Amino acid sequence: MAQEHITLEELVELISASAGVRTDTGTAATQSFEELGVDSLGVLGIVAEIERRVGRKLGSEAELSPSPTALIAFVNEDAPTLVEGV
Repeated sequence: MAQEHITLEELVELISASAGVRTDTGTAATQSFEELGVDSLGVLGIVAEIERRVGRKLGSEAELSPSPTALIAFVNEDAPTLVEGV
């Protein structure tokens, strides 16, 4: 089953694995992808891996996220809401 949300820690791992850029949660929380040295192709790879993990297409809007925190907010805000008792 696909996960519905992504954490900053998971995104930091994806930045390293998909874009080849090493960072930490503190830095990723305060800098843009550009400041981290992640180019647009790196962001595309990160978004593709997130889509695989969450099991849904995120679209071009996700690919235009300026920072890790903006991408996390987009992914998690767009996540399906679980209905209790179902």
